[in-house]
Amino acid sequence: MESSFRFEHTQNPHVRQRLIRDDSDCKRYLDGLIDYILSHRAVEHPFLNDYAQAGLGKEAEAILYSECYYFFRHLPFYIAGMANQTRDEMILREIVLNVQDEVGDGMSKLVTHSTIYRDFLQRIGIPVERVERYRCLPTTTALNEGIRRLYTESPIVKGLGALYADETMSATMVSKLNDGLKANGYDEQVRHFWMLHMDAEVGHSNSVFNAIFPYLEDHGARPEFQSGVDAFLDLVEAYWDGVQSLIGEAAVPRG
Repeated sequence: MESSFRFEHTQNPHVRQRLIRDDSDCKRYLDGLIDYILSHRAVEHPFLNDYAQAGLGKEAEAILYSECYYFFRHLPFYIAGMANQTRDEMILREIVLNVQDEVGDGMSKLVTHSTIYRDFLQRIGIPVERVERYRCLPTTTALNEGIRRLYTESPIVKGLGALYADETMSATMVSKLNDGLKANGYDEQVRHFWMLHMDAEVGHSNSVFNAIFPYLEDHGARPEFQSGVDAFLDLVEAYWDGVQSLIGEAAVPRG
């Protein structure tokens, strides 16, 4: 499938690769879910698609990336919390690799992704202090709390379904946000956070693929995995609906 090709054949040596698996039925199922996720309105949202083409005015841009801050800021902690829902060391390894990407390894990777995001905010003229004072939308709070519950309170199969949706859709979502910034004239140095994640999220999706594969060889586990996928995507769709409604008339491209 064309959508899954990007995940299966990533050429970046620093990106987590899929492990070779023999079960073609399970692989087809997980590849089919990639198509399902990437065609969902949470990913093909009209706001995101319009932004990727036309960018935003400065005030709308500040709203967008303030809301994104409250979307992203605690996700590594929630992902780490998934380790308490399993005693499977292979799942634990993939969770650790995912989180390590976000917070660094303390040796060759010293800067956390949240620090890089704060630098991005400063580069586009949004003081971090403003973002910290910002009160995010109820739909953004619901997204954050919903993800926390999915990752830290759900059975591990459902949680991994949510994480598979998260990382798979993020590979496309960050690309659209990068395109919107490009439309507004920002150079690669400013867009570094988003360009970094265009490959990183592919690797994170592959980590979930590696972790869940043995469980999904049992067809009986697939409905629970699917329920995690759907719950996550519904939260993200509501998030973008909220952002679109809030920005409203402020979503005028810079002239």
